[in-house]
Amino acid sequence: MEKRLITSAKINGSLAVPTSKSLTHRALIIAAFAANASGTPSIVRDPLRSDDTTLTLEALRRMGYPVSVNENEGAIEMVTFAGKRTMPHDAVKINIHHSGTSARLLTAVAAVQPIAEHGSIEIDGSERMRQRPMQELIEPLTTLGASLRHEHGFLPILVTKPISGAHGMNTVRVDASKSSQFLSALLLIAPLLEHGMRIDVAGDIASKSYSDMTIAQMRAAGVKVEELTNDGTVKSYSVPGNQTYTMPDYTVEGDYSSASYPLAAAAITGSTVTITNLTPDSPQGDRAIVEILQNFGAAAVWLERGLMLIGSKHLRGVDCDMNSCPDIVPTVAVVAMFAEGRSTFRNIEHLRYKESDRIAAVIENIGRLGGRAFVEGNALVVEPVPTLHGASIPTFDDHRMAMSFALAGLCVPGVEIENPSCVAKSYPDFWRDFERLCA
Repeated sequence: MEKRLITSAKINGSLAVPTSKSLTHRALIIAAFAANASGTPSIVRDPLRSDDTTLTLEALRRMGYPVSVNENEGAIEMVTFAGKRTMPHDAVKINIHHSGTSARLLTAVAAVQPIAEHGSIEIDGSERMRQRPMQELIEPLTTLGASLRHEHGFLPILVTKPISGAHGMNTVRVDASKSSQFLSALLLIAPLLEHGMRIDVAGDIASKSYSDMTIAQMRAAGVKVEELTNDGTVKSYSVPGNQTYTMPDYTVEGDYSSASYPLAAAAITGSTVTITNLTPDSPQGDRAIVEILQNFGAAAVWLERGLMLIGSKHLRGVDCDMNSCPDIVPTVAVVAMFAEGRSTFRNIEHLRYKESDRIAAVIENIGRLGGRAFVEGNALVVEPVPTLHGASIPTFDDHRMAMSFALAGLCVPGVEIENPSCVAKSYPDFWRDFERLCA
């Protein structure tokens, strides 16, 4: 088994983190829709090149959207969707491997594609992805008239007939308590329907910041989305039909999820790091990492270009609601191991449905290092212990486990990360940047 031994060190320096994975997924889909509607090119600049986003791009190509990619030294400078979609004559097979975002968004995209008489679009994935929920999306798509074959609510899903027309606005109900991706998927396709869509939300929305991000990108592309509230809580969304996405040129911003690792590294080592491509008014929910690290005791300073984070020798425990920023839970849990006092991270139940069961994985790995973490209600609790020790850390094929627990190795000798290459899912150059900051 491949392993990577982490060398204890302080960090120092500045870097530009990868651009946002979440924004890239949505921008590629909107650009494909925009080019198809207008017949003219739609451009996405600085998209993230990672395993997940490459899968979304290839899936759109397989569905018939003409696309070209401009590269420079391994990075993608620009993706151009050239114009109208060409309908594939044969069955289209798409493997999204471990990418939950690709699975949910692309299943909805497939459900609005005209399909040849004997054609179909199949969405499949890895063994873990076949265990992750899809029924919450299958039900509303079926209500809208799409014909889907599936494995009892899981992948693989075969789309044999797209959403049919209806009289008046389509109304569907979605349970987004496990993932906001189900809601985002429906929102993205709603403007393309003749009569639009009203989406009633059952219960609380997990990671609502991500569906808010989807709406922000849709509105930036000229699409109207109305939020219907009750007692200050969004209960429904109304999207008029026959709208046209307009996105001739879009630039993807730096990713707060990726930035959480060098920022947290500075916090726990009492060091200073600058991230040069973050914006304070970002729609990304994981921008909460800055406030959380400040609550731990670090100092944050916004510069003309980016953010400087200054760590502290005396971190203190925190109490945070993580519903809108689930991807940084492993990161802040590692920071909590080096804080004085108990830390509580609330509203984390939906982390069980990620690339791994991230609640179980975080608890196991903190335990391997001699730390103490446990579930209390719907919260993850981390309590400090007098001493920690090195250990071999399983990543469960989950990129966030690898990157977050690498941070522990900066302060605890003997930490080894198993399957370190899994970081390619979102941050292919993580280890290069990690070593550069430790030099």
